[in-house]
Amino acid sequence: MKVYLFDPASGLYEGEDFREADEVRDDDGITNRAPPQNWTGQVPVYDRNRSDWKLIPIDLFQCYGTTK
Repeated sequence: MKVYLFDPASGLYEGEDFREADEVRDDDGITNRAPPQNWTGQVPVYDRNRSDWKLIPIDLFQCYGTTK
């Protein structure tokens, strides 16, 4: 199945891959939820508490390196 990768510490989107269903774990930085379309000046970040993606302004992400 197609999966989406993110950095477990920051949530930052890292790309796509293919994995078996039993290998999909949020704790490992893998989800089957597609990120939203990113717009200029924003980056997709995965929020494990909500099990969903959100778009964060890139300047905010660069300043803090986190979504919190």
